[in-house]
Amino acid sequence: MLDAATHVLRAEPATATMQSIARKAALSQATAYRHFPSVEALVVAYHEDVIASLAEHGERSRKTGKELFEHQAARWVKLQNVHGPVIVRFSSQRGILERMHNAEEVAALTCSAWDQALRGVLIDLALPDALLNVARFLHHALFDPREILDLTKTAGVPDEQVVRRLSDAFYGALKGWARSDA
Repeated sequence: MLDAATHVLRAEPATATMQSIARKAALSQATAYRHFPSVEALVVAYHEDVIASLAEHGERSRKTGKELFEHQAARWVKLQNVHGPVIVRFSSQRGILERMHNAEEVAALTCSAWDQALRGVLIDLALPDALLNVARFLHHALFDPREILDLTKTAGVPDEQVVRRLSDAFYGALKGWARSDA
């Protein structure tokens, strides 16, 4: 069912319904609802699947520090070209820190996908691990799927430049935050 949802959500992220997803999966609508109580629940599973693929990508890498971060960032930008419209449509209205505090599953998965790379950046920049939540916040703000899509689709910035510019902005923001806390 998740495969069918993936096709429908990608094709029509703004109008997908459980009925259209069930039709694509060749299931009755009642059967579809037995698997997922709502389109939103199905999208959470979809988003979790995207984040899990990002986490696996990072785990397979032998890179560390800023290299690992940029490796993950490049993968994230590519994922947004495919999954961004779905993720944007169903994005939480709450910030990453609040969602982490409330132990939301997608937020926890996001942290597991990025924390090794974020900690590596802190090490490379000679910043304390105590800034991990700041790094999470700044990363989430800068690498928001809406903004990535805006840069790649609206402004026509190539993926590699998006990664470079956002990564450099992230490093600068982290250093600036650390100086402000000093």
